[in-house]
Amino acid sequence: MMAVLVEIRENAGVTQRELARRLGRAHSYVGRIETGDRRLDLPEFIEWCEQLKADPLEVLRRILRR
Repeated sequence: MMAVLVEIRENAGVTQRELARRLGRAHSYVGRIETGDRRLDLPEFIEWCEQLKADPLEVLRRILRR
């Protein structure tokens, strides 16, 4: 899951710090999620995808295919 989240962020050309700013969180929040140190709940997952202009259902499909 984390690899897909990193991939969609990088494909969007967004840094961890920029994504954290968009989410209204500390930059460590994004880093901890991407390394697996923190879980992402469903509402957070949807917001993450929306901030990166990614369709949450398509991102979930990509995660399930891996």
